[in-house]
Amino acid sequence: MSDFRKRLEKASAPYLARIHALPRWVLPVFMTIILLIGLLANPNESPGLWIGFFALLFIGLFLVWLLALSWPLLTRSSKVLRVLVAGLIFYTAFSRF
Repeated sequence: MSDFRKRLEKASAPYLARIHALPRWVLPVFMTIILLIGLLANPNESPGLWIGFFALLFIGLFLVWLLALSWPLLTRSSKVLRVLVAGLIFYTAFSRF
């Protein structure tokens, strides 16, 4: 295991413990709300531009963080699918806003 991976897992442990302690419905509902805010924000308005961009950026970074933590355990097809989903979120954020 690389030094970076050890540091990532150690730094992520308290956050993962907090997320795991939440009720099961909280994270999917929260992420769905943030995703809808990002997708429905008006890119022609100044506040909507930044709110939508940062909402989608947050979703993308969260997915990449989870992907990095689970990478060694994933099959090749799971890795490809998760990278595509994260890439689609980043593409949407940067192309729309």
